[in-house]
Parts: sequence; structure tokens; C-alpha cells
Amino acid sequence: MRFWTLPYDRYLTQWLTAVDPSRPSIMVAREFGGQRDQWQFGRAELLAMSWLEDLDLAWQPDPRSNPLDPNPYGTATGPGWIAAKAAAFSSILGEIEQLQMLMQDDRDRYMAEIIEQADGSAGYITAFIDTSESRRPWTMELINCGYAIGNVAYFYYKQQFRRVRPSTLCPGLAPPFGPPAHPSFTSGHSFIGHFIALLLLEIPALRQRYGMFAAPYDGRLGKVVDPYPAVTISLANPAVVTLSALTAHGLSPDDPINFEPLPGGQPLPAPLVVGTTYYVLAPGLTANSFEIGAVRGGVPINTGPAGPAVAALLPLANPLMGRGELTSPLLWLAGRIAKNRERLGVHYASDSAGSRHIAAGIWRALLHDSTPSRIDCPTLRSVLAHATAEWPTKWP
Repeated sequence: MRFWTLPYDRYLTQWLTAVDPSRPSIMVAREFGGQRDQWQFGRAELLAMSWLEDLDLAWQPDPRSNPLDPNPYGTATGPGWIAAKAAAFSSILGEIEQLQMLMQDDRDRYMAEIIEQADGSAGYITAFIDTSESRRPWTMELINCGYAIGNVAYFYYKQQFRRVRPSTLCPGLAPPFGPPAHPSFTSGHSFIGHFIALLLLEIPALRQRYGMFAAPYDGRLGKVVDPYPAVTISLANPAVVTLSALTAHGLSPDDPINFEPLPGGQPLPAPLVVGTTYYVLAPGLTANSFEIGAVRGGVPINTGPAGPAVAALLPLANPLMGRGELTSPLLWLAGRIAKNRERLGVHYASDSAGSRHIAAGIWRALLHDSTPSRIDCPTLRSVLAHATAEWPTKWP
């Protein structure tokens, strides 16, 4: 119950030495936990960094818009705050209804699997990639590192958001065991599943087998998860930005966005400029494409004359943006583990998605960020190098 009441323990790096300092996973937890300024952020920062998306927090009205807040922003009013709370409660009711349907239709059929995954998600993952402690000890240690980092990270965010379990609001959702006594958001199962999947997909041989595949499947080997999602920008009036790999972006109208050219690729089409902020427009917004303007609600940008689309990167977008299906078998497994927690009724769909997004943000900061915002965990990189050597690749 400490996670409801106590803040993050800044002496974590010291008391972890009493566990087993010789284990790489313990050292990784100490390295990660000691850099709290690099991964502990508030609601506004998480949204600005795309570690969370607006829909992930639709259940929680922004507390800064409360007129009673000592530092309100914008033009918050009493009626506006009431409307924001009503919209949030409507979102919660929708999620509760979804959980009720899962309880009625799915819970019994999936219960055996749910029970196995409750405290045994690591076994599901290792069975899925067909490995064991005796065959590939460093791969198992990499998974342990994922748990070590994940347990520190997601419990911090549980303490920050303190979201009540669904059965608190709807007692009929109470599961046959539990629910856990700690808060619902973020979901530990969803965070751990997605984070460990991303770590394992850093190994080339596993990426070939379980990485991102084309949909529909075209026979090619699995690809890496893009730390900075790739898009194409049409040469048209208006220009349309379309995701290259993911199936949904999760962006909303007025969300800020910027672009970078692919390394060694074509420059951005005029008038787009690297480092300039643009905004998603409501007209033309679909699950995997959108139009952009120079200002919020502005005129769509014209990149004509017509020609082949230009590939680019979204440097500020989340690597696992949106809620669409992920075409990696390992990430699919992570999503299934998260979905089973919804079937059990112990967390909401937004918990699954928000945890997926925070996990992806931390993964990128650990292994794919060369800026001052990176999280430096040399032990994790060493374990990953050893684990990679355990999986020889058979193809280029």
C-alpha cells in the first residue's frame, strides 16, 4: 500500500545494494533509478514529450485547468472545469462498459491463461522465443533487466496518477482473485510486456523472427521498431502525412508535430523546414494519416507540384504511437498479456495503451537517444551485447 501514499525513494540506489549487487539486473535498476530527472515527469511533460497521448489520459481532467489550482493556465472557469470533469467521467463510463462486455464474453474462456500470466509473464515470453536459463543465460538476464527497470518506472507512475481499480467504481467487475492493492495506471503487465519485447527486438536474430512485419505479410524478415516513426509526405495540395509502419498514430487535432529527413534520404519537401513545429489539422484526419498546418486550425500546407511521396521521420512521436495493432509477434504477445488484464477486469484499456507508450519512451531514451535527455545505463548495454551473441543470425 506504500505506493498510494509515499513518494519515490531517492535512496533507491543505496538500499538496492542489499538485494544482490552482483546481479546485472540490480546494477541496471540502480543506474536507472539514480537518473530520475531523465524519466520522472509530470502529466504535462509526458504529453509534450509524446510519452503519453491525450486519449491515454481522457479519464483525468487536467488538474491545472481547475480554477482552484494555485497555478491555473489558459482561461479556466468554474463551468469549464465542471465540463472537463463531465467529459472525463464519460470516458470512464465508456471504459467500464467495455470491461463489462469483456467480463461477460471473454473472462471465463481466457481464465486459465490469465491465471498463468498473473505472476508468470516472463515464462510466457521465454516460451514464445523458445529459450531458457540454461541455453541462453544472458537473454534471461536481459529479461530480468527489463523487469528491474520496469518495476521501478511503472510503480513511480502508479504513485503519481493513483487511478482506482475498475472494481472500485463497478463492484460487479471484481475478479475471482485480487484485484491488486496498488493503483491501476500505469499497468505493470502492459509496461513490462511491451518494454521487454522492445529490449528483445534489439537482438538481430530475434528481430528477424519476431520484429515488425509488413501487413499483409510479404515474405520479408522482421524489421526493427523505429525509435522515430517513419512517414511519407505526399507532394500535393494539401499534403498528406501517412504512417509507414504503424497502423494508427493516436494524434488529435492541434497536436504539435515536426519532421526530419531520413538519413541519406531526400530533403523535406518545400515549404517544410527541419525543426519547425507544425500542427495536426482536423480535416482529413484518419487513423494513419493527417494533414498539417503552420498554426493550430490553420490552412493545410501545400507541398505540390505532384510527385512521388517523400519519406521522413517524426522525431517527437512515440515509437508505439496510437492504439493500432502492432505487426510484431513479440509486441502482439505484449498486447495480449495487457488485454487479458482487461478481461480480468483489473485495469482499463487506457491503462494498457498508456503503459505501452511510456514503455516505448523509456526504451528510446535508454538505447536510441544521443541527446542530453538520454538515460545512460551502461550495464544494460553490456547485457544486451552478451545476449545478442547468444543468437547467431542465419540471414543478412
